[in-house]
Amino acid sequence: MDATTPDLPSQEAGRRGAEALAAERGGVLPWCGPACIALAADCSYAIACTLLRTVAPERYAPDAEIDTTYWRDMVAALDHAGVPATPLSVEGRPTLLRLVRQGTMEPGFYLVRVTGHFLLLRLHGFGLAEVHDNRLSGAVLSTRTHGLCRVTHLARLGG
Repeated sequence: MDATTPDLPSQEAGRRGAEALAAERGGVLPWCGPACIALAADCSYAIACTLLRTVAPERYAPDAEIDTTYWRDMVAALDHAGVPATPLSVEGRPTLLRLVRQGTMEPGFYLVRVTGHFLLLRLHGFGLAEVHDNRLSGAVLSTRTHGLCRVTHLARLGG
């Protein structure tokens, strides 16, 4: 593929943001799990919720707000949407900043679960990364943008 064609649906994450998801919900802040699915799969928040209900109907009632999401369901929903998420091992419980700055991750998109929260991380390399979640749209990773949160789960998005 050429440089102008995204090779993964997950590369759309930087094109829409938290503001667009909140606008879809009439100004109501979206929950982090469905928001990350919507951003990674380039779909609406409603479709992201439908994806979660499809992969785990026993956990997500059809007419209830999805405020708690499980890691396995996030990975399955992304896979169902055509965005493969390859889980990676996380040794210990490093902070997000430490994980990014240790230099062992390849540039690209990652689904990250930090304590009590999901986010997408776009790693550029050399310790530079952007955070995308239900509140942040491409914010540079720092101590103020979840950098001090402990990473519990990590998956590389794409092939």
